[in-house]
Amino acid sequence: MNRRACLEALLPFVKDQLVVASVSGQWVWGQLSKHEGNLLLGSMGNALGVGMGLALGLPHRQVIVIESDGSVLLSLFNLPTLGTLHPDNLKVFVFDNEAYSGSRISRPSATAAKTDIAAIARDSGIERAVTVRDLGNFNREMSSTIKEPGLGFVVAKVEETFEHRNAERSDVDLMENKYRFVRYVERTEGKPIFLGRG
Repeated sequence: MNRRACLEALLPFVKDQLVVASVSGQWVWGQLSKHEGNLLLGSMGNALGVGMGLALGLPHRQVIVIESDGSVLLSLFNLPTLGTLHPDNLKVFVFDNEAYSGSRISRPSATAAKTDIAAIARDSGIERAVTVRDLGNFNREMSSTIKEPGLGFVVAKVEETFEHRNAERSDVDLMENKYRFVRYVERTEGKPIFLGRG
């Protein structure tokens, strides 16, 4: 299964949701979606925590997190927190290529051996955590996760690809993206978040 194909399938479902992408998802998602509600973090280990905070702070708003196996493994402490707080408006998609391949090197991640992220999630209290291995099942799980109420956690087993290494970079800096995201939240929520300094 290909990550880009999964993200292309997700794209039509994103309307006014807030979408938080880790470093692995930012390149492809940033190319596919020009939604002002995208927060492209450009870092590992942070998307799930930031998405959880947004979901808890804006419980009436659906929040989508685009994660990777490496990023989740880097911050496993988020899973028991997520299982305990259980925000019903959070939808998590973990793209597991069983490798650390964001840089110029490629090394197997723990999921290439015996580590099962969905099982860890379930044991952390996230009841609806599933693993899918083909695009048909991804489409079914993704659609029901987005449409149905409750916390959703989908691990998509994807092949390792290197398209991100040669992907055309956005002309929007990550700092600019952050402020655009904040202004979008302010506008759509009708409340100030950041008033600046001075």
